[in-house]
Amino acid sequence: MSKKINWRKEAISWGVMIAIFGTLYITGWHAPVMGKIQSWLLATHLITPSIENIEIESFNFDGELITPNGERISYAQLQNKTIFINYWATWCPPCLGEMPHIEKLYQQLKDNHDIAFLMISKDNDFNKAIKFKEKKEYELPIYQELRSPVQLQSQTLPTTFVIKQGKIVFRKEGMSNFNTEEFRDFLSKN
Repeated sequence: MSKKINWRKEAISWGVMIAIFGTLYITGWHAPVMGKIQSWLLATHLITPSIENIEIESFNFDGELITPNGERISYAQLQNKTIFINYWATWCPPCLGEMPHIEKLYQQLKDNHDIAFLMISKDNDFNKAIKFKEKKEYELPIYQELRSPVQLQSQTLPTTFVIKQGKIVFRKEGMSNFNTEEFRDFLSKN
């Protein structure tokens, strides 16, 4: 027996969904709302980084960053450290989804002076990233890239790299929950 479709109810339910998503988009709340939903998904640990079978590639330290205070930092200044690099933007829901988990990772490893965290904003207006960090009360160090090493080019946000002993030892395009015991050990060991 087939059910008769109530087209009026279907039209109303679709209209409500379109109105909700349209309102989120018009008000600019779509990125934070979708980011929050993705953060909940990451909290389940269903999406975690795989650090096996990593292609190792030499890293060219020719690049320069700028801090929110206007201080310039070259990649060469960090070449004796393990470097965690994450490219993100305030308009990118998956970036916003993984940010709380990266903040927790940073909090657990910030006292290890052999590890540098570089959260590199791809926002056209760096002030948006600065205001976002302040609003969320994140301690993660954020930067804007003035000159990027060729090996860090990616068309995907978020993209994360780990550099150890002058080599790129990890690359992940897309969101992930990096705050796992395995990944913390991976960052901490030389």
